Amino acid sequence: MRTTRKTLKTCLRRTQTTRRRRRTSRILRRRAQARVGRRSTCSSKVVWDKLETLKNLIPGQINNEERTVKADQLFQETADYILLLRTRVVVLQRLIHFYGSMELDIQNIVIL
Repeated sequence: MRTTRKTLKTCLRRTQTTRRRRRTSRILRRRAQARVGRRSTCSSKVVWDKLETLKNLIPGQINNEERTVKADQLFQETADYILLLRTRVVVLQRLIHFYGSMELDIQNIVIL
Protein backbone atom coordinates (compact mmCIF):
# COMPACT_ATOMS: atom_id res chain seq x y z
CA MET A 1 0.00 0.00 0.00
CA ARG A 2 2.82 2.34 0.80
CA THR A 3 4.43 1.92 -2.63
CA THR A 4 1.10 2.51 -4.29
CA ARG A 5 0.66 5.84 -2.49
CA LYS A 6 4.19 6.84 -3.42
CA THR A 7 3.60 5.89 -7.00
CA LEU A 8 0.31 7.81 -7.09
CA LYS A 9 1.91 10.89 -5.53
CA THR A 10 4.80 10.71 -7.97
CA CYS A 11 2.41 10.34 -10.88
CA LEU A 12 0.30 13.23 -9.63
CA ARG A 13 3.39 15.46 -9.27
CA ARG A 14 4.55 14.59 -12.75
CA THR A 15 1.13 15.39 -14.16
CA GLN A 16 0.99 18.72 -12.34
CA THR A 17 4.51 19.56 -13.43
CA THR A 18 3.69 18.69 -17.03
CA ARG A 19 0.55 20.83 -16.94
CA ARG A 20 2.48 23.73 -15.44
CA ARG A 21 5.19 23.45 -18.10
CA ARG A 22 2.65 23.32 -20.90
CA ARG A 23 0.77 26.31 -19.51
CA THR A 24 3.99 28.27 -19.02
CA SER A 25 5.28 27.46 -22.48
CA ARG A 26 1.90 28.35 -24.00
CA ILE A 27 1.92 31.72 -22.19
CA LEU A 28 5.52 32.41 -23.19
CA ARG A 29 4.78 31.48 -26.80
CA ARG A 30 1.84 33.90 -26.90
CA ARG A 31 3.91 36.71 -25.41
CA ALA A 32 6.72 36.08 -27.87
CA GLN A 33 4.34 36.10 -30.82
CA ALA A 34 2.77 39.32 -29.62
CA ARG A 35 6.20 40.95 -29.23
CA VAL A 36 7.46 39.75 -32.58
CA GLY A 37 4.39 41.01 -34.35
CA ARG A 38 4.68 44.49 -32.90
CA ARG A 39 8.42 44.73 -33.17
CA SER A 40 8.71 43.55 -36.74
CA THR A 41 6.20 46.07 -38.04
CA CYS A 42 7.81 48.97 -36.24
CA SER A 43 11.43 48.02 -36.78
CA SER A 44 11.00 47.07 -40.44
CA LYS A 45 9.61 50.53 -41.19
CA VAL A 46 12.45 52.18 -39.29
CA VAL A 47 15.03 50.05 -41.10
CA TRP A 48 13.37 50.74 -44.45
CA ASP A 49 13.44 54.50 -43.80
CA LYS A 50 17.09 54.41 -42.81
CA LEU A 51 18.03 52.41 -45.90
CA GLU A 52 16.18 54.92 -48.08
CA THR A 53 18.06 57.78 -46.39
CA LEU A 54 21.37 56.00 -46.95
CA LYS A 55 20.47 55.37 -50.57
CA ASN A 56 19.80 59.08 -51.07
CA LEU A 57 23.16 60.06 -49.54
CA ILE A 58 25.28 58.11 -52.01
CA PRO A 59 25.88 59.99 -55.27
CA GLY A 60 25.39 58.10 -58.48
CA GLN A 61 22.32 56.34 -57.18
CA ILE A 62 19.33 56.58 -59.42
CA ASN A 63 16.53 58.02 -57.32
CA ASN A 64 13.95 55.95 -59.10
CA GLU A 65 11.24 54.33 -57.03
CA GLU A 66 11.24 51.31 -59.35
CA ARG A 67 14.89 50.47 -58.73
CA THR A 68 15.32 48.53 -55.52
CA VAL A 69 18.74 47.91 -54.09
CA LYS A 70 19.47 45.02 -51.79
CA ALA A 71 20.77 46.00 -48.37
CA ASP A 72 24.11 44.20 -48.80
CA GLN A 73 24.67 45.89 -52.15
CA LEU A 74 23.81 49.26 -50.62
CA PHE A 75 26.28 48.67 -47.77
CA GLN A 76 28.99 47.71 -50.27
CA GLU A 77 28.37 50.87 -52.31
CA THR A 78 28.45 52.92 -49.11
CA ALA A 79 31.78 51.39 -48.09
CA ASP A 80 33.21 52.09 -51.55
CA TYR A 81 32.03 55.70 -51.35
CA ILE A 82 33.60 56.14 -47.90
CA LEU A 83 36.87 54.74 -49.23
CA LEU A 84 36.73 57.17 -52.16
CA LEU A 85 36.17 60.11 -49.79
CA ARG A 86 39.10 59.03 -47.60
CA THR A 87 41.34 58.83 -50.65
CA ARG A 88 40.30 62.33 -51.73
CA VAL A 89 41.08 63.69 -48.27
CA VAL A 90 44.57 62.13 -48.30
CA VAL A 91 45.30 63.49 -51.78
CA LEU A 92 44.14 66.98 -50.80
CA GLN A 93 46.23 66.90 -47.62
CA ARG A 94 49.32 65.94 -49.60
CA LEU A 95 48.67 68.66 -52.16
CA ILE A 96 48.33 71.22 -49.37
CA HIS A 97 51.55 69.98 -47.80
CA PHE A 98 53.40 70.03 -51.14
CA TYR A 99 52.22 73.45 -52.30
CA GLY A 100 52.41 74.87 -48.81
CA SER A 101 56.10 73.96 -48.57
CA MET A 102 56.74 75.43 -52.04
CA GLU A 103 55.08 78.66 -50.98
CA LEU A 104 57.43 78.89 -47.98
CA ASP A 105 60.43 78.35 -50.28
CA ILE A 106 59.23 81.14 -52.61
CA GLN A 107 58.79 83.50 -49.65
CA ASN A 108 62.31 82.69 -48.45
CA ILE A 109 63.76 83.42 -51.88
CA VAL A 110 61.95 86.78 -52.13
CA ILE A 111 63.14 87.81 -48.68
CA LEU A 112 66.76 87.06 -49.50
